[in-house]
Amino acid sequence: MRRKTWLGCCAAGALWLLGGAPAAAHHGGGVEWAEETVGPITGTATKFAFQFPHVFFEMSVEEGGAAVPWTITTRWTPTILRQHGWSRDSIKAGDEVTVTYRPHVDKPHVGQMQTVEVNGRSLPLSF
Repeated sequence: MRRKTWLGCCAAGALWLLGGAPAAAHHGGGVEWAEETVGPITGTATKFAFQFPHVFFEMSVEEGGAAVPWTITTRWTPTILRQHGWSRDSIKAGDEVTVTYRPHVDKPHVGQMQTVEVNGRSLPLSF
């Protein structure tokens, strides 16, 4: 009986330790994002995803006479942003959006939002 209990505890402990690995890998922000904040860039919102695990939006930015698609993500979940006044309607397709961001180290036209203005109005991010 004691052997089964010991094996059960070892198996439960191993599963607990392995379960933390994906969460740690997901939050490796220092690896994905450059240190410096750049911008601002201004474009037209094409999609706003108020969803888990992180809120993001897509925008079209005029670059050299062509419309270039960008993806801008946040560090926060919808729950946190909702507590600071955000909603599913904070950014709508067609809104003019201006952001400063930390660029992704490997993917061009992908950034992590640092500041944001929608139609000239700042949305709160300083928390």
